[in-house]
Amino acid sequence: MAPKQAEFFQSIRSHNLELSEERARSAAHFAEILHRENESQNLTRILGAEEFVSGHLVDVLELLKVPQLGKRVLDIGTGSGVPGLLASAISRDSDRVWFLTDSEKGKAEYLERAKGELGVQRASVFHKRAEEIAPITRPDTVIARAVGTVDKIAAWIWECSTWNTLILFKSRGWEAEWAEARTTKYGKKLTVTHIHDYSTSDRCRLIVVLSRKTPAK
Repeated sequence: MAPKQAEFFQSIRSHNLELSEERARSAAHFAEILHRENESQNLTRILGAEEFVSGHLVDVLELLKVPQLGKRVLDIGTGSGVPGLLASAISRDSDRVWFLTDSEKGKAEYLERAKGELGVQRASVFHKRAEEIAPITRPDTVIARAVGTVDKIAAWIWECSTWNTLILFKSRGWEAEWAEARTTKYGKKLTVTHIHDYSTSDRCRLIVVLSRKTPAK
């Protein structure tokens, strides 16, 4: 049986994370919604109170520390709601807006319901593909977690001219992926500007920040 909100809250508080009580309660509420929905559709394999903190919440908290994160953020393939919906629920930046998109109708409908239940005001949900929604939302930052390789994601959004920062969650194999990407059409047009490494003793965890290269004059 899935943990209840109180159990998630206790687990979050026990980790001494940089979260106020209000933000911790929002995260716990999100966790309860996610686990409840996961009984109806496959959203995540990371289940349980402790696993939620280490596998989902930590990723979002680390993302919110990245200084290159802009004010208009498009989350591609939001799916379970991590990172975009959870980030919008606990972020202290009232000027940042989030655009959550998923090409699967069931997941988009879940995100809309979860957004309403959480009372999130700074996020919009779209049942569209990345290449369709990027020109509409005009993001300055695009983020993605486990939805594809860097060159594939860049190809989806390249024609949208407003973004300059691409932020990706990566793990082991990133160096090989980046080496391959640099041989591709879109990979050649990107440069890595920052790697935020928050790996643990048993898991490689990276947030990779890429920017468009400035065309040579």
